[in-house]
Amino acid sequence: MLITRRSGNLVLVDQNEHGRLAGDLTLRWGNADFEAPTRREQVSIGTARHDDGWREADAEPLFNAEAQRPLHFLEIPLEDHLPLYQRGVDRIYDEDAYAGLLVSMHWTGLYRNRWGMQDGGVGIKPTATPLDEIREKHVAEEERRWAETKKELTADGIRSDFEARLWYHYDLLQVWDLFSLYVSLADIAPADTPAVPLATTLKSIDQQPGPRTIQLAPTRVAGERAELVLTPVKPGVVTVDPFPFDAEITVSLAARSIADRAYTGQDDVNEALAAAEKVTLECRFTKA
Repeated sequence: MLITRRSGNLVLVDQNEHGRLAGDLTLRWGNADFEAPTRREQVSIGTARHDDGWREADAEPLFNAEAQRPLHFLEIPLEDHLPLYQRGVDRIYDEDAYAGLLVSMHWTGLYRNRWGMQDGGVGIKPTATPLDEIREKHVAEEERRWAETKKELTADGIRSDFEARLWYHYDLLQVWDLFSLYVSLADIAPADTPAVPLATTLKSIDQQPGPRTIQLAPTRVAGERAELVLTPVKPGVVTVDPFPFDAEITVSLAARSIADRAYTGQDDVNEALAAAEKVTLECRFTKA
């Protein structure tokens, strides 16, 4: 669950709704400066369902007992995060090997600074405990599964070409993920403040307005990378420079709003969500 505090309420977006928007962006990505993905259907499936393991957790949101509210997605303990993502990856592998491979890379990348794309980690950083060993075991097992999947998918192709494009698709998935997280969480209002990396703002449920950056966005397979600057110019309207989509786009997310108060436990949260106000978060991305 993605949570922000807004005007005396908590606004909640399900992970699968966030994933749906990320998947939609795969269909609009690409222009003279940014190469569109190939295998678009498989890439779209993997992107739209990259957080599929949260499906059960969001049906009855995890509870943050210390904060007395539903659990924000980066507050999840590692011991819960591992099996949650494992079941999502397994489900998608069963449906499509390439999409499953991308989601597996995304999952393990959350323990590896998005495989080098993000400084400082993504917020899931356990201290030196036995859980570190369990995490490393999961990463190693997934990497072995990658090798078998890649062998099957490249039986009649050039391995180096396949690898380059696969990692391009992985990197794009991270960028689409961040765009969708921005719409889910950001206070999209103009502010005269310096741009800060979007990834560093995701853990807080209290968002500050102002420009954000998405770092190391790929422009093409094995090509240059760009820093995308997202600048709100009016409420709900954001310029993106350089601009990576095929045209100006307006996107939206379904969300729920509940009172920002101390909740006594899971049953209390469930009752509030049953009566929650349905809200829509909307954003228009345009050229600078």
